[in-house]
Amino acid sequence: MGLAGKRVLLTTSHRNIGSGGSIQLLLLARALVAAGAHVEAVFCAGLEDQPQRNGLAPLIELGVPIHFLRTNRWYSPAQIRRMRGLLRTGFDIVHTHKGGDLSLALLALPGLALPCLVNTRGVNFRLGANRYKYRLRRLDKIIVVSRDSQRAMIEVGVPAEKIVVIYGGVDGERFRPRPEDRAALRTELGLPADAVVSVVAANLVQQKGHEDYLAAAAALRTAHPELWHVFAGAGEASPLRELATKLGAADRVIFAGFRRDMERVYAASDLSVVASFAGEGVSGVLREAMACGLPVITTAVGGNTELVRDGELGLVVPPRNPEALAAAIGRLLADPALTRRLAEAGRAEVLARYSTAARAAHIFAVYESVFRDKGLAF
Repeated sequence: MGLAGKRVLLTTSHRNIGSGGSIQLLLLARALVAAGAHVEAVFCAGLEDQPQRNGLAPLIELGVPIHFLRTNRWYSPAQIRRMRGLLRTGFDIVHTHKGGDLSLALLALPGLALPCLVNTRGVNFRLGANRYKYRLRRLDKIIVVSRDSQRAMIEVGVPAEKIVVIYGGVDGERFRPRPEDRAALRTELGLPADAVVSVVAANLVQQKGHEDYLAAAAALRTAHPELWHVFAGAGEASPLRELATKLGAADRVIFAGFRRDMERVYAASDLSVVASFAGEGVSGVLREAMACGLPVITTAVGGNTELVRDGELGLVVPPRNPEALAAAIGRLLADPALTRRLAEAGRAEVLARYSTAARAAHIFAVYESVFRDKGLAF
């Protein structure tokens, strides 16, 4: 039987498809539809009047019905009733992708039959009181995106047998070397044709380490005037602009905002840096940049070192250490042979181990194991 004909509900607390778990949800939806499943999706309410602008067009084109519920931590009885009404239509599998939508599903489920409830947790923040929902018997399996995330859950008492490590996937068709896009996007962003470009693809939130990165950029300004820095991510840029000015690096920094064409941004870049100091499972931007043939630098945070082996697939530096970050960037600038070797090895690794097909197969195996353990046909 397998997934053919099965009804699957994919849920998230994201408002759109733009980053992290929402992208992984889309990739999973594509694989499920290809396997013959009937797929529906839940996103957080708020921007449902403009689904095309929110990056939901790929789901719409797949024929996936999209529902909008408020999945924040203030769960109103009305939202619980709406979720309960949706679940009553009869799903075989509900796969939640954030903590908020998992809570909403659990609150809506009492008394309803559901063969399989799975949650994906993509961060490694330490669990507080919310740890208890992950221990509930109603939640069949928890998929984490790194061994580090697995460790963080086991440490607070989540049963190890409920947790499965499945690394995120990357769309190798979308994220690939695109030399044909390089010049046009550089012109669009206002980059000189001869610039060396470092891209930081992350929303402008504190734990992403942008302040540390700007300190590293300032340290490199005199020795490497050819080096430019592009920040691609949503958020308020004014504080970071002010810091860049204070540090004397503003004339080499571009805040490009949130981009839906990151494959083109990578094409315009020469290296990619993750400067985070907290919260990462495994940064999806590392997989994307590596698939695009860029050398990467990451801090040793979360599960990022499970993907990037230092000196083999990229460079790894301690978090909250601008001096080490500057040294790593400088090392790539000074050693083209190393840069080329890391880029080639990184791309080969990602394509071999982190394909969307491999990830989907592992997730499907989790679904099958839940059905089998309950004596249900799959």
